[in-house]
Amino acid sequence: MRKTTFVLLIAAAAAATAGVAYQVVRPGEAVVSARSGEVFLPELQRRANDVRELVLTRSSGTATLKQQGDRWIFVEKGDYPANGEQVRRVLVELADLRLVEAKTRKAELYPRLQVEDVTEKDSRSTLMTVKDGQGAVIADVVIGRRRIDRLGGGRDSLYVRRKGSEQAWLAAGNVDITGEFQRFLVRPLIDIKPERIAEVATIQGDGTRLVIGRAKAEDAMAVVDLPAGKAVTEKDKVEKAASALAGIDLDDVRKRGEADIPDNAVKAEIRTFDGLVVKVATHETNYRAWARFTVETTPEAGDAAKKEAAALKARLEPYDFELLGYKTAPFTTKLADLVGES
Repeated sequence: MRKTTFVLLIAAAAAATAGVAYQVVRPGEAVVSARSGEVFLPELQRRANDVRELVLTRSSGTATLKQQGDRWIFVEKGDYPANGEQVRRVLVELADLRLVEAKTRKAELYPRLQVEDVTEKDSRSTLMTVKDGQGAVIADVVIGRRRIDRLGGGRDSLYVRRKGSEQAWLAAGNVDITGEFQRFLVRPLIDIKPERIAEVATIQGDGTRLVIGRAKAEDAMAVVDLPAGKAVTEKDKVEKAASALAGIDLDDVRKRGEADIPDNAVKAEIRTFDGLVVKVATHETNYRAWARFTVETTPEAGDAAKKEAAALKARLEPYDFELLGYKTAPFTTKLADLVGES
């Protein structure tokens, strides 16, 4: 994130509300005064510009999000780009949490609030660790159960506990870290407009080849060399071949070679009118469709297509991608799917 953006966003959201003072005792410390409306993590607000890493830990796994220059990466996903806006929003929400009231100090009651240690069996909490560029911890907080509109007037709250502290709190605010960690990935993958597509060829594991194409952008897509006696009944599938690479978002990502994509996987070769060639190997296993992309250009390709190919190669070829099943359909179409024999 930009140097001042995080601080400015926090400052804009940091209007403290006065409340009733009370006292709590932290392990090994004297009585500590706190006030309703007080910032839960003042150190995070003070050192906002130092933040370079966010680690989310659950019983099911860990997501390490690091800032590299002007971008964020997801370490466990092969350093694939992370959504900086998502990361920044979560950090701002965390920094803006404000105390409402002290809750339990008894570990046996933590599961009710979902602020138990993430290492415990069946834990439902999330540990959020915020670090600076040297790896020093700025904040280390267990995030628990959310309470929608708990404070009335549309104000949400959640239960929190500093790591290593016995005291659990109800805090005003809403740190949205729900869902799978994949939500922090940059999801848009490739978007090549249908009018650019000249040909889509699919090659089955046994070598059977189907080609759908056209000579000019204004022509309709059609099956090339349709066998005698065969008639296309699924014309929409033929036409949708032109959208094979339009608006594709990833669901998950792994380093290339980690996904289960065998050598005899179904393959597709998509060629644009200006000489860009995208090859895709697709394999579905356990209801998960994984795809592996290779990017080339034809000998006739111009400088623009070559530049586009270089950018796509850098983004796509180091990884394997999980895609929604319907998005992989154009990569696996066979003739039987078009003539009503499947």
